[in-house]
Amino acid sequence: MSSVRSPGLSLEPMEAFRLQSTARMHEVLADRYEIQGFMDSGGTSEIYLAHDRWHPRWVVIKQLTAGLADNPEVRSRFLREATAAREIEHPNVVQVEAVIEPEDQPPFLVMEALVGETLGDMLRRETCLPVPQVLRLVREIASALAATHAAGIVHRDVKPDNIFLLGPRGAPEGLKLIDFGMAKIKTVACSGIVLGTAQYMAPEQVLVEPVDGRTDVYGLGVMMFRMLTGHLPFESEPRADMLRHQLFSPPPPASWLCDELDPTVDAIVLKAMRKHPENRYPSMLALLDDVVAAIEAEPERASSPDLVIAPDRYRPNSEQGEAAFKLLARNFGKFAEMPGANDG
Repeated sequence: MSSVRSPGLSLEPMEAFRLQSTARMHEVLADRYEIQGFMDSGGTSEIYLAHDRWHPRWVVIKQLTAGLADNPEVRSRFLREATAAREIEHPNVVQVEAVIEPEDQPPFLVMEALVGETLGDMLRRETCLPVPQVLRLVREIASALAATHAAGIVHRDVKPDNIFLLGPRGAPEGLKLIDFGMAKIKTVACSGIVLGTAQYMAPEQVLVEPVDGRTDVYGLGVMMFRMLTGHLPFESEPRADMLRHQLFSPPPPASWLCDELDPTVDAIVLKAMRKHPENRYPSMLALLDDVVAAIEAEPERASSPDLVIAPDRYRPNSEQGEAAFKLLARNFGKFAEMPGANDG
């Protein structure tokens, strides 16, 4: 997949970016960025398309919601996204060009403008994707995450809505890893708050224990399962039950739902979703190597399907983790017993 440049001013913004009207239309930020329309909002931020008056082009403004700007923890986490993304130079990672903290407004990020849709948008429309397309997409995503990890950053929210597909709808010509709002930088300690999206959350995230690159390996494994089958490995409400499944329940093989799935691809997905981090791929680069081998039809380089069916339990490694483990284990059946020293 090739990289696609952000569109120039020749495109109509309403058409290219599917903008919504906003009372902030034509407001100018930092004497430079003129708001052209509203794009989206999240739990802590609002996203706008803007015209850069200094260098005529479209840019995306991601601004902390006004009501949260005075919250030190939220503000710090928001600015962390800029720090994280700006440290990564990779064609498949969204480019954060500047972080600005005006005296009279909440801080905001200036990012490259992307035209297309998220992988989540595509999957809500098409349910599942052909195996060759899944492998090609995962190759690019894993490459972006490997670069992220090389910069000392764990994304912690790997999911389809954080993968932006560039180009025409349904026929992407490239992709970008986006939204580093949950990222853990090597110098930032764990906050004690469960961060991430429950459907894609690794067991160590559930228990708020230390995370590393293998945490993102787990999220990518869940995402592969979703792309291949049209379903998540665990589909449960409320959120607490989903977290229990991530912690205790063995994931089903994707081949149960995806007919004639190659055993090598099935093994890649299952190995990525192992409960104990030591049983997963040791790095995103190791997963990427197996994906490339599968694309090039070199199964002797990929994981053995026999490896992924060995016993696999997550063991808490902190007092806080043990307490959370016991709390979630209540009334959850035989898989919710405290694992012993010999469990993998």
